[in-house]
Amino acid sequence: MIQVCKNNKGIEEFIEYLNQKNIEYSIENCLDECKICHSKLFFKKNEDTIIADSTEELIDKI
Repeated sequence: MIQVCKNNKGIEEFIEYLNQKNIEYSIENCLDECKICHSKLFFKKNEDTIIADSTEELIDKI
């Protein structure tokens, strides 16, 4: 399952995509990736941290 940090800046567009595609995800209070969270978009999937500079890049990495 995909986990998204609620504090990640700019993640709203990614969440919209997940909803449109009916992809299961959870919004977490904190994923303990603060250095990443404040500078890039990211999500965790099966304990792997996936990082991107844009929403499009993040979507391509699902």
